[in-house]
Amino acid sequence: MTRVIGITGAIGSGKSTVGNILDSMGIPVVDTDQIVHELLSKPGPIRRAVIERFGPDMVAEKGDGAVDRVKLAAIVFADSGSRRDLEAIIHPAVILECRRRTREFSERPVVAILVPLLFEAGIAAEFDEVWAVVTAEPILRERLRERGAMSDEEIDSRLAAQLSQAEKATRAQKTIDNSGSLEETYRQVAVLIKALV
Repeated sequence: MTRVIGITGAIGSGKSTVGNILDSMGIPVVDTDQIVHELLSKPGPIRRAVIERFGPDMVAEKGDGAVDRVKLAAIVFADSGSRRDLEAIIHPAVILECRRRTREFSERPVVAILVPLLFEAGIAAEFDEVWAVVTAEPILRERLRERGAMSDEEIDSRLAAQLSQAEKATRAQKTIDNSGSLEETYRQVAVLIKALV
């Protein structure tokens, strides 16, 4: 029986780091951010619905009609109604695709799925166990500044659109503190995996 682990955390907390660690251990990892990127890039009903809701200006100027995720983010993080509309379009398709990909690994003991908005989307029941990745807030903010040249205002709006790190940790079955070194995070992940397999 495959155990499906949902891995969540605030933007910049280190979900991808934990995903990379699991991948290095041979654990299949599904990244919902990558699924969203595919849904917004490829022709299909999701991309069409997003463009219908947010307008033709959302199509990237270069390329093959993909949605400009930077423009879209600027809108949805500034307006909660727009964000809810986008989530209503995207989340059901992402859930179905996660289920499909999980079935592909039905012979594996553990599959991990990276889901930034796991609790916000109300999908905790999709997983056998949820891990929350947390990071000391000054470190998290510094990572976000380095990663995408975000202003403090943009960082505030991104964090405000999600549950707090403390709330995610409270709701999760396990917590990984990614404030320290990569080796320290690796050790925490290794302990959790050893308990599962």
